[in-house]
This record gives sequence, structure tokens and C-alpha cells, in this order.
Amino acid sequence: MFKRIIYLILIAIIGLAAVVLFNTFRFSGKIPVRQSLPLTGISDSAALHLSSAIQIKTVSFGDTLPVDTVEFRKFKAFLETTYPTVHQKLQRQVFSEFSYVFTWKGKDTTLKPYVIMGHMDVVPVEPVAEKNWLVPSFSGMIKDDTIWGRGAVDDKASVIAILEAAEQLLKENFQPERTIYLCFGHDEEIAGKRGAAKISAWFKEQKIEPELVVDEGGQVDTEHFKELKRPVAVIGVGEKGYVNIDLTVEKPGGHSSMPQQETAIDILNKAIMHIREHQIPANIPAPIQELFTRIGPGGSFINRMALSNQWLFKGMLIAQLEKTKETNALIHTTLVPTIVKAGIKDNVIPSVAKATFNSRILPGESSDDVVNFVIKAINDERVTVKKQTISLMEPSAMTSSDHPMFKRMEDITYKTVPAAIVSPYLMIGATDSRYFRPFSSAVLNFAPMTDAKGFHGINERIPISDLKRMVFYYRLMMTEK
Repeated sequence: MFKRIIYLILIAIIGLAAVVLFNTFRFSGKIPVRQSLPLTGISDSAALHLSSAIQIKTVSFGDTLPVDTVEFRKFKAFLETTYPTVHQKLQRQVFSEFSYVFTWKGKDTTLKPYVIMGHMDVVPVEPVAEKNWLVPSFSGMIKDDTIWGRGAVDDKASVIAILEAAEQLLKENFQPERTIYLCFGHDEEIAGKRGAAKISAWFKEQKIEPELVVDEGGQVDTEHFKELKRPVAVIGVGEKGYVNIDLTVEKPGGHSSMPQQETAIDILNKAIMHIREHQIPANIPAPIQELFTRIGPGGSFINRMALSNQWLFKGMLIAQLEKTKETNALIHTTLVPTIVKAGIKDNVIPSVAKATFNSRILPGESSDDVVNFVIKAINDERVTVKKQTISLMEPSAMTSSDHPMFKRMEDITYKTVPAAIVSPYLMIGATDSRYFRPFSSAVLNFAPMTDAKGFHGINERIPISDLKRMVFYYRLMMTEK
């Protein structure tokens, strides 16, 4: 009997090994290289124009804070001066004073239009961080063939490249096959309620359903797939959701010389730690699964074995993805404290302590799931948990990689990025394009910059070579039916 059990175990092991090896060897092969084209269509002056754009401090400080009208009016004047043909030949509509839509009539008005987007506002630079910049943060300095400053990556490079392409094509008397709308929001960094939200509402009122919406987001990645020895161009096909969760603790305070065993701050601190000690369970969404399918054949034997046999190695794969913040965010609904407030004086124990957690929600999950996780993790009725609604966005719908517009974007990307492997991707951040997802079947996020540097951080910058690669927009506008 014992020998028979051993025999059956050996057969099972051999069978398991055979299945694993079969799947691994089937999941192999050389990933084809598509032919790229020379970079033409973006003028040499684009770098100087982006430099000038960065020097205008179009900062979005907060949802409830006023707009710096002086700087945004400067930017409006800059656009009018720098891109005169766009302003002469295209109809411009203004939303909330500083967001713009330019309408470029196509030859065939029966075709659904394209929407090409960018945003003009930028996040602020922390005063304490200014000393860590290698150049002044709003200098727009061109140094070492690179353009430096807040907005170089997010998102003035896209705005400038889109307008450079349009200006050049209009000077050549080009008319697109279908109508193209160029949409530029002024408050994307604070949820886009006054810009993109109102622009998209206008589209809905006019019953305009774009065939394709293109916005910032995906990029060319050379850092996370080094074993492929090729760039991976990831095109966003959907976005994680967005919700803020407020925690509030109220407990009588008093004089700091006579503290109780537990204060409001203590209770809040424990709640924060309980949330941060555990993540919402991992899940690999469909766009990331397809990314694995597209890059997998070029990986090492071990990686191919893990990716092609997830029924056996999924736990190991998830553990590997959780090692870096970028890949961890692709498989988890994330929760992180971003604001903590308590106290008004050093010798007064506060009676109220508050914290705000920001969460980015995976497809298939919801903001209510996040609230329930937080309540369960804290397990303390003294902590009030409330979901904010002002910036709430549930996870978006997904654009299929089989959609004709994805195929078109894919083709243009192959032509623009040499030796690229192109794949769909899940956006972990929110963009203005999310407002178009309810009424457009193809909303895609991509700009061909490589390994964006200083995004929302220190020393934001873009190589001039990346700006020239923004010829991507030129080719998109010239695309036939």
C-alpha cells in the first residue's frame, strides 16, 4: 500500500512537471521587431517653446483654492503668440475661462471624431524641496540636451507637442479625414472639475461620441523590463478608481502636563498603523495579464515558467510584483495616508485628530469595498470613517486591445519607438480622459516619453529626443480613415 502511494505521488510529480515544462516551452519565442520611421513633423523650436511654457507658473494648488488668473492669462497669451495658425484656422471654445477646445473640421463629417488631450496646469513645488533641484524648478532651463522644470513631463510636453504638430500641418494646409478636437484642461491636477468635466459635458450635450480619445499616461519603459533589452511601450486602456477616506477621532484633551493614557492622536495613530499593516488582497487585472502575455516570450526560462503556469506560481508572481512600489500598485487597491491633522499649540492635547487616506481602486473593486476594508482593519468604533465624494471616481471601463483604435495607436507607436514591444496597461493614476470613458469606446493613454523623470517630484525633466518623439501626435493627426 505504501509503495503504491509513493508510486502515485511520483506519477503526479512527473505529470505536473510535464505540464509546467510544456506550458513554459510553448510560451517562448522571439518577439517580432516592427520597423520604425524617421522622426519628422515636430520643429526644432519645440524645445524653446516648451522651455517658455514651463516658465509660466500655471500651478493648481487645491480643489477649493483660487486659480492664479495672472499666470493662466499669461499662458493663454503665450499659446496665441506661439501658435498663431492654430488660433487663426481653428475654432476655439473656452470653458471656465482657462480650458480650451479647438475644433479642426474633417473632410468627412460622418466619421466619428478624434479627441487629443493635454493639461496646462502643474503641481506645486514644495518650498523646502526647491534646494534639491539642480536648476530652479520653473526655469525651463535647457541643459545637457534636456528641458528642466515643473511641467516638463506632466503635462506641458504633450500640450506643446500637440500644438506643434497641429501648427505644422495647418501651415501645410492639411485637413484631416475626420474632425479632430484638441482639448486642453487647466485643472487636471485637482480633479478636472472645471476643465475636462465641463468639456466632456459639452460633448455629451452635443451628442458627440469620439471614436478615439488620447491623453497622457502610458509611456516607454526601459527600466522594468531590462532582460528584454528592448523598450516596452505601455498604452493605458483603463484607470484605477480614486477615493479619499477620512478618519476622525474625538476625545477630550487638556493640558499637556497631565496626559491621559491614550489621546486622540494615539487612537488615530493606531488606526493608521492597522490599515498600513495589511494590503487589500492582490488581483492581476486583465491589461496586466495581457502585458505578461506580450512580454513573456522574451523573458528568462524562470519568468516564462511563472507567467505561463500561474495556476501553480501565482503566489510567487504576486510576491515578486509586490517588491517595488510601481508593480505593487498594478495588482493592489492601494491605501496611503496623505494628510494628518491635530493640535493647535504645543502644550495643549488636541481633542480632535484627523487623517485622510487616498486610495486607488483596482477594476472589479469599489469605493465601498475600500471603506469596508478600512473599518475592519481599524476595528475601533472610536474612529469615524467617512468616504469623501468630491473627487470620487470608481474604476473606469476598459478599452479592448482588439478595438480598431487600439490597433491604430499600436501601429503608430511601433513606427515611432524603435524596436518597441507595445502592450495595453492599467493606469494607476487619474487623468482628464476619464470623463470621456462613459461615452467613448476607445480612451487610450500614451505619450512616447521614456521613463518619465521627476514626475510630481524633484528635477522634473524631459530629453529633447523624447520631445521630438512626440511626432506621435503628428502621425495620429495624419492618420487616414
